[in-house]
Amino acid sequence: MAAVFDSLYARLAPEISIDLGTANTPVFVRGHGLRFVEPTVVAVDSNSGEVLTVGEGAAQMMGRVPRHITVIRPLRNGVISNYKYTEALVRQLLDRAMRGRSLFPPRVIVGVPGSATDVERKAVREAALGAGAGRVYFVQQAIAAAVGAGMPILEPRGSMIVDIGGGTTEIAVLSLGGLVVARSLKMGGNRLDDAIMAHLRTTRGILIGERTAEQLKIALGYYGRPRGRAPEKIVGQDLRALRPGTFEVREEEIGSAVAEPLGEIVDAVRAVIEVTPPELVRDIADDGFVLAGGGAAIAGLADTLGLVLTMRVRIADDPMLCVARGGAQILNDTRLFDALYPTPQSRIGRWLKSIRFGMSESSSYSSR
Repeated sequence: MAAVFDSLYARLAPEISIDLGTANTPVFVRGHGLRFVEPTVVAVDSNSGEVLTVGEGAAQMMGRVPRHITVIRPLRNGVISNYKYTEALVRQLLDRAMRGRSLFPPRVIVGVPGSATDVERKAVREAALGAGAGRVYFVQQAIAAAVGAGMPILEPRGSMIVDIGGGTTEIAVLSLGGLVVARSLKMGGNRLDDAIMAHLRTTRGILIGERTAEQLKIALGYYGRPRGRAPEKIVGQDLRALRPGTFEVREEEIGSAVAEPLGEIVDAVRAVIEVTPPELVRDIADDGFVLAGGGAAIAGLADTLGLVLTMRVRIADDPMLCVARGGAQILNDTRLFDALYPTPQSRIGRWLKSIRFGMSESSSYSSR
């Protein structure tokens, strides 16, 4: 009876997929596709602790708020740094995704880093249930990204994904629906932003904010050879003259700033390949591997990775949306869902299975 109810509920209930990222949180809804992508930012009244707004509204306030308002990122390096405001963020995002209550509470799947703890998962689960979710499932971001990138993770063949997010980089080799080798680095796009801010501060005495650093990363960031792009003009604080000013930043400066953290990611990818079973390495060598996440769009990264590792590397379609899209596909695909979330058998079910197994053994023995 429970199985029949679960099957009926899965067909009728709305389905929401959330990639709870350090920098951005994409949300997919069944029947609507991508509902929105919101920055993972919360604006809080410092006096009362009340949440004023989340997402893009809060991101627009960064660096522009009075003393009684604080803008925070409730996740840092893929880790929940503030449980209270993470719950508030999840609640508001689910409300926006649903746009009103439905007859059945939604099934919600949340992509989390491989390093997420049980305490962190519990906080997100309670926030989703408090926002009206009927069932909450967790999926490791590497698995969801591989599904969202169109990789055949259920086949007896090695598939490799490198998901460079805002706070973490997930590197994984998958086969038969499971992780064979995996590594989760607590670094991603935010680390590149920090490196750009530090580089400009130490080399040129220019102080810039996170949003400006991110813009420079997108416009001028590269790994390997420079692309010959024109310098970008930015506004920052001149620490030597103690006044604001407009500065030109060259492509080579940004490349120098991000070279070290990107080199760490390349070394981690190589380390994962070195401990992967030989048969799976051969599969990966034949098929190549996939880059996902916002960091996959950095110019030259895929080509340089391919040269260093002597493997084909491709960038997934819409790489930043792979985790959320993959989560939506897992909920919608019965075969995938059953493989990743096997239903535990009841005591009666195990007893009936043992009887059937015993009968088949007896029949096999008597036929010899």
